[in-house]
Amino acid sequence: MTLQEIFILNLKKFRAKRGISQMTLGDLSDTTGNYIGQIEAGRRIPSFEKIEQIAAALRIPSYRLFIEETDGDFPEKEPTTREFLLGLPRNVRDEMKSHLLLAIHKGIDESFNAKNY
Repeated sequence: MTLQEIFILNLKKFRAKRGISQMTLGDLSDTTGNYIGQIEAGRRIPSFEKIEQIAAALRIPSYRLFIEETDGDFPEKEPTTREFLLGLPRNVRDEMKSHLLLAIHKGIDESFNAKNY
């Protein structure tokens, strides 16, 4: 299944789970029901910003729209941060770690410079 197909399937499932129409989801995500219908039909691909707005309207983290569920249902509990991070490809985790360490070092350097140590 392609990432777009997973996204569409999950969008439909979460919308149905909330019991809202395409029109209502469109209103809640600052777009139109027609646009939501086009996404669900595979004729439109939303921007990252729009995906975040749709996820917020569905009251879910945006990454849940991209998780392929093998048993046809969604897990009852959200994965822990550790479980989520371990599920990411190694190269993505390494890049995130690198950015995080850089931000920490920058914060420490700025803290020491501000106190004139």
